[in-house]
Amino acid sequence: MDLVRFRRLAADGRATGCPVHAADAWERAIGLWRGQPLQGVGTDWVERRVRVPLLAELWDLLEEHAATLIELGRHREVPALLQGLRNEEPLRETPYALAMTALWHDGRTAEALELFHQVQRLLAGELGVDPGPRLRDLHQRIIEGHRPVVPRQLPRDVPGFVGRAAEAERLRTLLLGGGVAVVTGPAGIGKSALAVHVGHRLALDFPDGQLHVDLGGYSQGEPLQPERVLPRLLSALGVPVPGDAAEQLDLYRSTLATRRVLIVLDNAAQAEQVRPLLPGGSPCAVLVTSRDTLRGLALQGAGIVRLATLTPGESSDLLSGLVGADLIGSDPEGAAELAELCGHLPLALAIAGANLIGRIGLRAFIDELHADRLSALAVEGDAQATVAAAFAGSYAALEPDARTLFRRLGLALGCDFTASSAARLAGGGPAVAKRLLARLASAHLVEEHVPGRYRLHDLVGLYARGHCGEGDDPGRLHTYYLHTARAAGRQFAPWIELLPLGPDDPPYDADEPAGDWFEVEQHNLLAVIEQARGRMRWRLAETLRAFTYTGYHPRVVISVASRVLAEAEHAGDLTGQAAMHHTLAGAWFTLNEPRPAVRHCELAAEFYERVGWKTGVLVALSNLVVVGSTLGDLHEGLGKFERIVRLWEGHDPSRLPALLENFAIKLLWAGLAHEALEQQLRAVRLREEHAESQPPGWHGRSYSILGDVHLALGDLGSAMEAFDQGIVQAEGGELAAALSSAAIVAHHQGDGERAAELARRAVQVATSGGMVREYEEARSTLARVDASMAIGERIRVLRDVLDYYRDRTYPYIEVRARVWLTEVLLEAGRIEEAAAHARDASDAAARHGLRRLEGQALTLLAKACPPGHEHARRAADLHRTYGHRLDEAAALAVLDHA
Repeated sequence: MDLVRFRRLAADGRATGCPVHAADAWERAIGLWRGQPLQGVGTDWVERRVRVPLLAELWDLLEEHAATLIELGRHREVPALLQGLRNEEPLRETPYALAMTALWHDGRTAEALELFHQVQRLLAGELGVDPGPRLRDLHQRIIEGHRPVVPRQLPRDVPGFVGRAAEAERLRTLLLGGGVAVVTGPAGIGKSALAVHVGHRLALDFPDGQLHVDLGGYSQGEPLQPERVLPRLLSALGVPVPGDAAEQLDLYRSTLATRRVLIVLDNAAQAEQVRPLLPGGSPCAVLVTSRDTLRGLALQGAGIVRLATLTPGESSDLLSGLVGADLIGSDPEGAAELAELCGHLPLALAIAGANLIGRIGLRAFIDELHADRLSALAVEGDAQATVAAAFAGSYAALEPDARTLFRRLGLALGCDFTASSAARLAGGGPAVAKRLLARLASAHLVEEHVPGRYRLHDLVGLYARGHCGEGDDPGRLHTYYLHTARAAGRQFAPWIELLPLGPDDPPYDADEPAGDWFEVEQHNLLAVIEQARGRMRWRLAETLRAFTYTGYHPRVVISVASRVLAEAEHAGDLTGQAAMHHTLAGAWFTLNEPRPAVRHCELAAEFYERVGWKTGVLVALSNLVVVGSTLGDLHEGLGKFERIVRLWEGHDPSRLPALLENFAIKLLWAGLAHEALEQQLRAVRLREEHAESQPPGWHGRSYSILGDVHLALGDLGSAMEAFDQGIVQAEGGELAAALSSAAIVAHHQGDGERAAELARRAVQVATSGGMVREYEEARSTLARVDASMAIGERIRVLRDVLDYYRDRTYPYIEVRARVWLTEVLLEAGRIEEAAAHARDASDAAARHGLRRLEGQALTLLAKACPPGHEHARRAADLHRTYGHRLDEAAALAVLDHA
């Protein structure tokens, strides 16, 4: 218990920041000791691992206590305090140095000199060495006959200092070696607090004092220049100040040459404020703080320590220390939200803590922060205790062009920005923007968080935005994103038609987008859409349609497009309404929700007709037919396909292949395999004729559909040949679909191992691409063909897929999943369940006109309900009528068996 109390008192003294309170705590701590710890326990292990480390804690505290007593002028107490330590550790030099200093300052010079000679004889006799430089320097100053002034100018340490352990250790290493360290970071990040905290921790290592000067680099008024600082430093060192500036500098360096002083130069604006104040080759150390990186000081060997915002845990600890752990602990979620609103900035957190004093909860202040963060982060009655005031100094120190860009960066509401996007705000080219961004980064007003990409701290962004005037407009930034997003969309999905730009749209201003442009810019594009208004807003939102088809979150697109549509409706903008209905149709279709997709396709076609864009009308009608047929509208849909094909033939034949492919798919669903083959062969031929205008990878889609047609016709060899070509050329979802279909062919060919391998590849491709529909198809195929899977797992997967599509009104895929589930249930011997699913599949297929699936369901029903003559005969007749040779053979086999 003595040890627990000792350590607690030692820690309390170190944390107090007040020498009087520290001395009191340490005196009580030292008073707890009686003799040796574990007296009478004499093993070597106890000596090395327990007793010596415990004594070292006492010796360290004795030295800290003695130094504090000297600082307080209580010199007479020090020699006696250290006598026991000198007896225990006669070769330890620090107790002699402290005792000599106390005797000297107490006017007992002869005793101080005698103590030096005593340790000199001891070291020579025991080790054959002279005393170290610290004792020799002290001895020399005593002989010279003047007692130096020992300045203690550090401000009060921050009570309950939080975090920064790694940074403090880095500074300690730099400073103990007599080096120069620069603590840099944005306003309010805690640079001065860290410098003072480290200075107090190192006070014992700089026995000749600690100097502190606020250079006023970012305060009101002119920053202090070296010629104004030198007289203050010389006076603090107790040296007469000569009138000439050059003499002052010489005297300053000469005085420090024989002393070990820590010099803290706070709030420097530029390296020239600091460079003349660096001691010349002395054991002194210099600690500088600045909002600028002061890279020029690296030439003098300065180490740069950059501060970041606090972690969430450190922010919570800081708030707890300010307002009490009970208040913060009573609402941890509110405390986390408060810290987030403060941007984990120490100054903002400290101001928040001050404003919370006397309150019984956090929520009211959190609401104030949501309403106006910068106004709420201010202490009433203290003009300097505001976050805005801290930023004001950094803003005022900027050159006019950097100030302009900084303000306008507040208008870039996304996550980050590049030199290209910043150039649109600066009004110059990327080279100018890079130079200005480098200046802002040096001043810690922006952060280069990854190479070439910059961002603003939330609170800094609010401050910048608050200083924008009438001439600060994000219009050029919106234009840049519009044209660059359209260019990126053409790379992602070149088949997507966007409304052509016209005279009402801004002139072209874009960069050539890299392949990952949308991946890194998507959040910025969404922010720009939210910020824009009118025609520019729907123009920007329309670009999302291209990215929806490449795996981008369709629900995000639906949310954005719905809000923009409402704005266009309110403004009576027919073109904007057309574009947003078209965008919503694509997003709903991507989500496998055909009913809302059909509604928006119809409205898009109607509005395109009203504004006179024929291509848009045809695209919307084509999509309408495709989406409508997924709802089971095959009979009417096939007639619509024929009409749309004729319209495209007279408008733009290069757009026909995709439409013919969709036509072939619907013919295939309807059981019309021969007609599907005719349309698909035409699609393949047109893709080859218009190869230069076809999207990459879509030749693979064309061959994949051709393979499906051959499979329906029972020509397994031609089917696999087509799938092999499709797999080589397809990408993304089309590749997953081709692999799934090829797996079915391999299964019918009796090659179960290859079938399972192809299905597993399909699952992998769909998973890596985030393609939901293709993933469900791939895993249902795997469950159908992979006999190595447990039968129960195969049934579970097919049930999951069936449930997934039942909610999305996809009759063809839902019925196919039920047919496959029936086959697996028959394998498992679960005849009654198989019969029920076969009946449901047969009824649904007949209702939607899915003739091939109807015949397959009837064949399975015949198997599940013997003798099943009638079901098998109907299946065989149906397949014979439509040319499904393989399915006809399966039906005949069941009939023969019956």
